[in-house]
Amino acid sequence: MGEDAWDRSAQRAGTLTGLLALTSTLVDPVALPEPLAPVRHLSVFDPLDPPGASRAGSVLVAVGVDPRSAAAEDLLRAAGADRVTAVVLRGTADRERRERLGEIAERAGTALLLRASWTDWQTVIATVRAALGSPVTDDGNVLLGDLGGLARQIARAVEGAVTIEDPDSRVLAHHAESIDVDRIRLWTVLTGAVPEERRKAMNREGFFKQLWSSNQVLHRLPEGDVPERMAVAVQAGGMRLGSIWVAAITGKALGHEAVDVLRAAAEAAAAHLLYHRTHHEARHALLLGAARAVLDGPGSGALLAGYSGLPADARCAVLAVGAPGPVGDDRRAQLERAVRMHQPRPGSDYLVLPAERGVLVLLGGLAKDPADARAQVADYGGRLSEALSARLGVRVPVGLGPVQARLDDAARSRRDAELALGGLLFRREGPAPDCAGVEQVADAVALRQFIETVDGLPLPVRTSVSRLAEAAPRNGRHPLELLSAYLRHGEQKGPAADSLGMPRATFNRQLAKLHETFGLETGDADAMLLARIELLAREHRADRG
Repeated sequence: MGEDAWDRSAQRAGTLTGLLALTSTLVDPVALPEPLAPVRHLSVFDPLDPPGASRAGSVLVAVGVDPRSAAAEDLLRAAGADRVTAVVLRGTADRERRERLGEIAERAGTALLLRASWTDWQTVIATVRAALGSPVTDDGNVLLGDLGGLARQIARAVEGAVTIEDPDSRVLAHHAESIDVDRIRLWTVLTGAVPEERRKAMNREGFFKQLWSSNQVLHRLPEGDVPERMAVAVQAGGMRLGSIWVAAITGKALGHEAVDVLRAAAEAAAAHLLYHRTHHEARHALLLGAARAVLDGPGSGALLAGYSGLPADARCAVLAVGAPGPVGDDRRAQLERAVRMHQPRPGSDYLVLPAERGVLVLLGGLAKDPADARAQVADYGGRLSEALSARLGVRVPVGLGPVQARLDDAARSRRDAELALGGLLFRREGPAPDCAGVEQVADAVALRQFIETVDGLPLPVRTSVSRLAEAAPRNGRHPLELLSAYLRHGEQKGPAADSLGMPRATFNRQLAKLHETFGLETGDADAMLLARIELLAREHRADRG
């Protein structure tokens, strides 16, 4: 790096310009009276705090201050008096209001930044805090955010194979100075993620806990055909940004200097990873918004095509992927990661989006012939269900939406895909398919809709099933178990008893007592129909958590 570059580095590090280089996707600069003003720390505005010199040189995040209010104007004036470097307000689409606030900020001598509409305060605060711990420096060899160039630079310095990974062990960049890499490194690079079994093993060993709890370079000795490795975490301001891994090339050992190289690389990588993170999150938010608009309908297929690369005028379809029981954030993230690892056939593109019951997969670029496109969707859905069920250890059904002619019509496919998934999850009797369209599970879809409708209706009386539900277990079994088994087996006592592992005579006696004690008429078809509906409603309620 030349002398001029060092001068530029000194000018940008720790300044508002350097901060904006890392956060420009999160905040929109409206006024920058002093771009090279120093930035020393982050403050969150509290109207009850007295003004003072402690704000000098800070970025003041004004959570809860309405940019349309007089309080916003007063805050900018007070910030200028306190020598605040920049004030961050919630964004506004009112051009006149933006200009008015910008003029006040310019006169006050403090920068005005408006929060982008796609993000939230938590993200802004965490990112600004991390950016203050990752000053931007000018490196003549690696441009800001060029993770591939950074990986190449590190690999050349240590003469090994390098991967730069995000906190979830997904590969962001890689480079090797030789093609002689081990099988784990090759798998990681080809799939874009560390093998799940490897991640689980390192978790059990406590390796990741050790990695994220320090800034030290960790050394893993060779294990069989797996060569030695070194790893270091990249963190700033309490935010985990990623990690850098170096693997020895086959037949060579990593030198002692690799530790110093990795330690220095981790410091330099913070700004690069933060830049990558903020820009990736911005692109992802815009993509997610466009995809949601299309899948909710009506949305712009052309806009989504511009963000995603999916062809707007090619055939497409939506698949709904879920799992039995309530789907929380952890299960949804698990499904999303698993789906991303199982890509469709070459020639088709896809997007994965979170949904209420799991995730949605939008398949684009399908075959021109409708029959061929339907075959593509069915083939991918079947393979996806099989692979995810094996990986996650639970049944993962996939609802198939009908093929549409263009992205603009994807909402129709999404609707049927989610209906089909609901039917697959609801169906409990008989051989349930793991992948189906809505017509294949139409009865289950309709019954589920009916059960959800009647479940919320108040009943004028306490039925025999409601009285059974309040009863205490007898001989280790709840009365509802007996009734449920009886109904599941077509009101045949023998098979019902066998399914519970009970002697048939014992089952018959206990079932008869249900009539004596609770008034359950097992011989009345209408009573049994009502009991079946009530039991289905209870089971469905339990499944939904």
